[in-house]
Amino acid sequence: MWRCLPQSRWVSLALALAGVGTPSCKEKAPEPAKDPKEEGVDVKLAPKALAAARLSTAVPRIVPRRASVTAAGKVDFVPSRVARVGPPIAGRVGQIPVVVGQKVGRGAVLVTLDSVDVGRARADFAAAKTRLEQTKAEVERETRMLAGGATSERAVLLAQTDQAQAQNALRATEDRLATLGIGAAASGQSVSLVAPISGTVLQVNARVGQPVGPTDTLVVVGETEQVWLSVDVYERDVGKVHAGDEVRVTSIAFPGRVFDGKVDQLGAVVDAERHVLDARIVLSNVDGALKPGMTATARILAEALGDGGTALVVPRHALQTFDGQAFVFVQREVGKYEMRPVERGAELDDDVEIVRGVSTGEVVVVDGSFILKSEALKAQMGAND
Repeated sequence: MWRCLPQSRWVSLALALAGVGTPSCKEKAPEPAKDPKEEGVDVKLAPKALAAARLSTAVPRIVPRRASVTAAGKVDFVPSRVARVGPPIAGRVGQIPVVVGQKVGRGAVLVTLDSVDVGRARADFAAAKTRLEQTKAEVERETRMLAGGATSERAVLLAQTDQAQAQNALRATEDRLATLGIGAAASGQSVSLVAPISGTVLQVNARVGQPVGPTDTLVVVGETEQVWLSVDVYERDVGKVHAGDEVRVTSIAFPGRVFDGKVDQLGAVVDAERHVLDARIVLSNVDGALKPGMTATARILAEALGDGGTALVVPRHALQTFDGQAFVFVQREVGKYEMRPVERGAELDDDVEIVRGVSTGEVVVVDGSFILKSEALKAQMGAND
């Protein structure tokens, strides 16, 4: 069997003289030539692919370098913006006219209770009022009789004393009603618990027919458009934190979202055992995303460093990582991108410092950089086949 081998002209001539034809060989079809790779271009996107990728770009910025302190804490209500409503006396829940999430105004009825103590307090008030009216009438009668010589001054004095005692007794029953939060004009054993502030019903812990007492919280009403975050600042960082410092807060409940706030107050005493200082941060929470009780991490931004230092930064989403190496995609022109290794520095707000690798004026891809990473990896795998 003949094999297709390279033949010299002498071999071909010998075969021809011997009357033997040169074996025919089917030559392998040449592979189509690939487009030469452009220098400095690692990913190219056709117009349709470019439109589908929806890339966004940004230019590296120079910002003042700022000191920062990271601290963890728990979200809580602003005390002046929340009210925990409970019964002043023992009773049984009659009605609950509100539900969680309902907007209520100040004075709105939240729960009605049936209480024997309420009935007794109102009965005592009515009796004291009647007694006072009787003593007033007695004083008037004794006074008229004294004018006619039919009684003595001592009798008038005794009537006036009884009136004063009845007046004091009435005041005592009125104070009792006020302590219970009960209107004197109402009657019966029912009492309404009302909202002391305007806001949203955040919790309803009551059930119809449930026996309750003065230590029970039945409804929580409040405003969560603003919340507090209480954090512990370690003693070594106390000198870096000041009232009024800007704060960026993140929570595991909302990955990638940053809440803005400010340091509102610093504690006056450092905990001797834990070596931390309490700090209170006020956060804007207009959509109510942050719930009291959530844990969150605060990045407290101090003033710019006094040495005038600056940092070159790019948006955090611009960075991609492969085999432990951070890189960005630099746009050479629309649809053509270079995969550029960079050395990253500190994280500054939503940006990342770039120590080396890119310069001002270059355009880097922000949103959609992961798509370019996938395309670059596919191209690399194809080149290795």
